[in-house]
Amino acid sequence: MAVADVVVSFLLLVSIYGILALGLNIKYGHTGLLDFGHVGFYLIGAYTAALFVLGPDTPDDFTVYIIGLGNVPLLGTWPIAILAGTLLAAVIGGLVTLPTIRLREDYLAITVLGISVIFQRVIQSETWLANGPDALRGYSPPLQSYFPVTGQSLVGAVLFGVFVAVVWGLTTAGFGWLCRHRSTPLQTRLYQFTALGQTATPLRGAVLAALGVGAITTVVVVLFGIILPVGLVVSIYTWTIAVTAVRLHYSELSRPALITAILVGSGLLVSLVPLAVIETVSIQIAVTLSALSVLVLSYYIAIQRSAVIAANRLSIIGVGSLWFVSIWYFVLPLVDPLTAGRLTGALQTLFQNLVWMLAFGGDVGVGYVIIGLGELTVQLDYPRIQLAGFILFLTGLFYIVEQTVQTPFGRVLRAIRNDETVVESLGKNPFTYKLQSMMIGSGLAGFAGALWAMYAQGLTFTTFAPRVTFIILLIMFVGGVGNNKGMIFGAALFWAFQQATTQLAGFFPPAIRVNIQAFRLVIVGILFLIVLYYLPEGLLTREGSTTGEQRTRRTEGAE
Repeated sequence: MAVADVVVSFLLLVSIYGILALGLNIKYGHTGLLDFGHVGFYLIGAYTAALFVLGPDTPDDFTVYIIGLGNVPLLGTWPIAILAGTLLAAVIGGLVTLPTIRLREDYLAITVLGISVIFQRVIQSETWLANGPDALRGYSPPLQSYFPVTGQSLVGAVLFGVFVAVVWGLTTAGFGWLCRHRSTPLQTRLYQFTALGQTATPLRGAVLAALGVGAITTVVVVLFGIILPVGLVVSIYTWTIAVTAVRLHYSELSRPALITAILVGSGLLVSLVPLAVIETVSIQIAVTLSALSVLVLSYYIAIQRSAVIAANRLSIIGVGSLWFVSIWYFVLPLVDPLTAGRLTGALQTLFQNLVWMLAFGGDVGVGYVIIGLGELTVQLDYPRIQLAGFILFLTGLFYIVEQTVQTPFGRVLRAIRNDETVVESLGKNPFTYKLQSMMIGSGLAGFAGALWAMYAQGLTFTTFAPRVTFIILLIMFVGGVGNNKGMIFGAALFWAFQQATTQLAGFFPPAIRVNIQAFRLVIVGILFLIVLYYLPEGLLTREGSTTGEQRTRRTEGAE
């Protein structure tokens, strides 16, 4: 599997958990309602969506469930299923809230936790409802039968055009947002070109550019049947904007801090080398832990001795992490083919990771022969079009939530969080606003559950254990309570940790590998306590700035 495929799977999970965290952030981050049963509404959305798209239950398929509307026109489609899962989760969230919302905060949290466990046990024990303890399967995600797309048919060309339109539109929207805040004249001209001259607002420019580029792509693929050149151009565009965003975000980082960040990222890579070169497990662990300890101690000493490093310590970790990820993504996959003397294989691997939009290999696809790379088989696989949809959902919901919390309604929610008595004195009914907050947050959880059902293509009750709520709480506290951007950031950090530990476990024998993957739950708990103690506002504050650093830089600038 190419590294790009791993990143696609990673981003799919980040999208789902980002939406799930946005729901909990509305409840607790903006309203102050602590909900330990958030996973219950996630369960409702997932099972409702699955039951809508499943066909009628038949005795010979070894599954038992109710509803089964998959054969009903319109009603049994995924858009209706997602809508039903979202609305049902919101309604049940409101019904659960009615008798519990007047309870004290800790009582409310425990009560909703108990209700979520009841939901899970009902699914487990009532076989007639959703196949009981066995997995609920037998449904497919939307449009999956059309994939992989090769561009050799009209339907394939249209699907590829839609995919390119979504990727181009989202990238252009991000580029427009960057240019509105700070950019060079060259970057501004580039944005005007990629937005097809429609630069009145980032949203309008992105939509019009997406429609235009998508239509052009469809025509090109229909006429010439080529997808690799288009995928190459769009992939390079996304990489260019990503690099530009990172440079602008860390533009105030001084040269000593930047060098320190590169040293930290490189030191982390060197610390992990013993896992790949040492065969004895005990020596592997001892040398790796010793190297990591030296790295952490060196960085701590540098913070103590340098005011510049101390003021930018979190930014240094951020840049160092990006440096490490860049090496992992582009450089490490080249080691095996180069050591085996296969230069063409190394170039193919590099090219495949550069053109992340397309999948390479397989029995179905369009064949290309490229000088220096040899033969390549290319297609657009289903996970990538699914990723485009999920990112589009996440972006749209994030925008809606961000706009909502800036309205008078959002200000009332924050006032309830800070002091409910003040809200009552102004003639507002806190109960009504709390009820609406719980319904909106629960609805978002249901929406995320429907996406999970689509992604997993099978549901089991164990997926919706109470630990999921506490994972979302960790995501919320790491990202920043009350910060919507922090929810996406926290979800990315959590799944990066999951992916990293999974890959590190691959260096150990199977027996130890299982223990490592189980032990990471303990690590997650420890990280939760550390964040609560040292970073109670998260890595991003409620205003969206990096904790402590921007305040420090502003103070130094004033002096």
